[in-house]
Amino acid sequence: MDNSPSIPAFNVVDDDARAFFEGHGVVCLRGAVDGQCLDWARSGIAESIANPGTFFRDQTPDGSPARYLFDYWNWQRIDGLKKLVLDSNLASTVASLVGAGSLNLLMDNWFLREAGATNGAPWHHDEPYFDFVGGRKVVLWFPLEPASRDEGLTFLSGSHRWGRLYMPQNFREHRPFEGDMTDYHAADDVESSDAPRLAWDLSAGDCLVFDFRTLHRATNVDDPLPRTIHRMSLRYGNEDVVFHPRGEWTDEITRHLLALGQRIDAPLDCELLPRVHPDSRVG
Repeated sequence: MDNSPSIPAFNVVDDDARAFFEGHGVVCLRGAVDGQCLDWARSGIAESIANPGTFFRDQTPDGSPARYLFDYWNWQRIDGLKKLVLDSNLASTVASLVGAGSLNLLMDNWFLREAGATNGAPWHHDEPYFDFVGGRKVVLWFPLEPASRDEGLTFLSGSHRWGRLYMPQNFREHRPFEGDMTDYHAADDVESSDAPRLAWDLSAGDCLVFDFRTLHRATNVDDPLPRTIHRMSLRYGNEDVVFHPRGEWTDEITRHLLALGQRIDAPLDCELLPRVHPDSRVG
């Protein structure tokens, strides 16, 4: 365990790491992403930027001096990202942490904020953005270069256990999406929460693993970034996750998965959402 400073990080997935994750909804794993994975992510992101996919998004607000970009579901068409998804040990690391018998990939997703960018992700959790319900859903997130706490993410400890869903927001405008939000809470009061805040200084190779319902945001969303930063996230769901359309704001995702044969209110069974632990190509 690494004690830098006061908030633990872990060098291996052991009982202490599992207990920290279960209690706080997030854990920092040192050195869990090897150099080969970093190279695959770097080459994959570069190729994706040069050849944007269907789900490429420019979240740069009007008047911003630099861009905030992301793209997702590229693993089938970008070689580096395919290797990251299918040939790395990252899914097995997550499975060991959360005690999952099997995991499917839910989404590969990269982020780029250029030097000078003044916007980033507001307070949110991932659950309301996706058509996946039930089971255990987690995110493995890592920087491609060393990242100080100010350049990374801040989490609200234990927020995955609050029993609330918060309105999904447009990252460009920091406003809720259109649609029926009857069952969702506004995130207006999250900033004033007295829950402990967790953030880590990260080296390339370190990662954060967090629950879909753990509230988090970009730590620094006010000051211009001094340099360009790249981030990679892989989202996973265990065998109990099912596909269920969330609302108007996920309609594009919904239609895409339905077109690929995914059935509503059924377990994940779609070429875009492969089983990655245990490796489905073995046997």
